Amino acid sequence: MNLFSKTSLIIIALLTSLCGISTGVAEEGAKVANQILIRNVSIWDGTSDESVTGQSVLIEGNLIKSIGDNLPTGTTTTVIDGHGRLLMPGIIDAHTHLALPVSPNELRTEDQSYLAALSMQAAEKVLMHGWTTVRDMGGPSQGLARAIDEGIAVGPRVYPSAMFISQTSGHGDFRSLNDPHPNMGGPADIIGQRYTLIADGPAEVKRAVREALRQGATAIKVMAGGGISSQYDPIDTTQYSVEELRAAVEAAAQWNTFVAVHAYTDAAVRNALEAGVRVIEHGHLLSEDTLKLLKKKDAYLSSQSFGFVRRYIKPGASGRAGKAAQVMEGTDNLMLTALKLDIPVAFGTDSFGSMRAYESAVHEFGYRLRWFTSLEILKQATSHNARLLALTGPRNPYQDGPLGVIQVGAYADLLVVAGNPLEDIKVLEDYENNIQLIMKDGVIYKNTLE
Repeated sequence: MNLFSKTSLIIIALLTSLCGISTGVAEEGAKVANQILIRNVSIWDGTSDESVTGQSVLIEGNLIKSIGDNLPTGTTTTVIDGHGRLLMPGIIDAHTHLALPVSPNELRTEDQSYLAALSMQAAEKVLMHGWTTVRDMGGPSQGLARAIDEGIAVGPRVYPSAMFISQTSGHGDFRSLNDPHPNMGGPADIIGQRYTLIADGPAEVKRAVREALRQGATAIKVMAGGGISSQYDPIDTTQYSVEELRAAVEAAAQWNTFVAVHAYTDAAVRNALEAGVRVIEHGHLLSEDTLKLLKKKDAYLSSQSFGFVRRYIKPGASGRAGKAAQVMEGTDNLMLTALKLDIPVAFGTDSFGSMRAYESAVHEFGYRLRWFTSLEILKQATSHNARLLALTGPRNPYQDGPLGVIQVGAYADLLVVAGNPLEDIKVLEDYENNIQLIMKDGVIYKNTLE
């Protein structure tokens, strides 16, 4: 069965299950053996500075059972010869939006089941890039995560943050000027029902956080400053007071998880850090002093190259293109200062808005070479991102073993790669030819080694 046929069956399975109709479609990627041995590979474990040649990895179920140079096999063990190629952990995207496959304006007009189908296609596309885990930073991806975990859909592990939380006039307020406020007697449209919770004041913010957690968020996403894709909030605006942000942090802490904020500017980030926010998303306009404070507070910086934005910025642009130009002006300074201060930068893409965005996400590897070595980028996209995911604590949906590393007891999320991404990260951009085996949770989704 080809990939498109599989995708069609999966979409039918999801849509019929949503309608309460039973289906006989079998789970995708069912394991053909209890044990899989990947032999004759050079292992890069996600943390080391170099790989180790002549190794084998034994996978039992969905975990790595043993690693060595001469592992025994059972009579039912499936053996895969890696032909001396590199075995590495699956890639983790720390910032994406699988449930936003169209622009925010289109969310209002498109049929929701169609959007669900697009999200499923995006998830499968991401997995076939070798990206075995994603941190979804806003949008109703919790249903998609469940469908993937239950074997209904094909895709990466998903850490949902469910609905964005935004103040009135904030980055998550996508109403037109004539739309009534949903908290002031106006009806909530589909964005207000599924994508964004508008909340003002500590009490409303706490309610919004609790609602997002109730919907299945593993961590909370709050808009703390102006954004590019929203129409009525300039980049320089500071959104939410320290008291409001502290209310969000307290409500998340009661569920033993954390808050991440969208913010570009010093003022927005300093408010967030004072309130106890653990993760700063973006941060492109931060000064060295604010980055020093971020490091002192032991907070995480989750940023992106925004390399794709460079393609459409024009001199003197206005509107959203003008906002993008503002943000891009600070990108080099942010990355170079973070490198100078030894602040790790999580690997993320902020993909949303079109299927092309998910396809182009692989170029984040090459864009980052402006500031980081290939090895540094690989560590960002594997073991460092895994530490960020672990902040979810008991809300972590994947607790059987660590992610982002190759070690005994870790999840079997593995790639076999032709070429050496430790020296040239761009080999991962040509995923069709260079990523020759993709395994997630002990299940093989691609194997062109044989």
